[in-house]
Amino acid sequence: MTELVGTKDCPLCAESIRAAAKVCPHCRHWQSKWSLQNPQVGATIWLAVMMIAIVGVGIFAEQLLGPGRSFASYQDQIAVRESQLSHRMGSSNLLVTVVGVVTNRSEFGWKEVTLEAQMFDDDGALIDVISHSSGYAGVTVGPHGQSGFKIEGRAAHEESSYASHKVSIRWAKDINDWP
Repeated sequence: MTELVGTKDCPLCAESIRAAAKVCPHCRHWQSKWSLQNPQVGATIWLAVMMIAIVGVGIFAEQLLGPGRSFASYQDQIAVRESQLSHRMGSSNLLVTVVGVVTNRSEFGWKEVTLEAQMFDDDGALIDVISHSSGYAGVTVGPHGQSGFKIEGRAAHEESSYASHKVSIRWAKDINDWP
């Protein structure tokens, strides 16, 4: 029967089928891989269109919600207005605590403001540093606003060694940044 004009062998099962057949009647194999009627081609095209749509939505969202203002451009407008150093005994350790107020003179709000307190001895030598612990969300300060802060850590030296301190703002994130 394979010698009849108008027949061919199925490439998958090798059964003789009509030359015009789109699907082998024996094994259901599509004879044309690129036919738009082939469900695999349709699924591949649908998947490609969905991936392009997802990437497009992601790019749009990044433009809409993406990285906000750079803190470096506004760092001089955010300052520690006042701060106080104190000590207290924790459960078994001496703790150093710095409390104070951060002011924002810019027209933009900032979140996750990260502070670092440096402590010095009588000679001006750096003896201890405390900052927000990882996982701490930091301070949020609105435009032309102020916010209180408290940072605390274990003392590295005895209380009498701490003569002075300085608090610096290390980093902040635009309040409109996502998330």
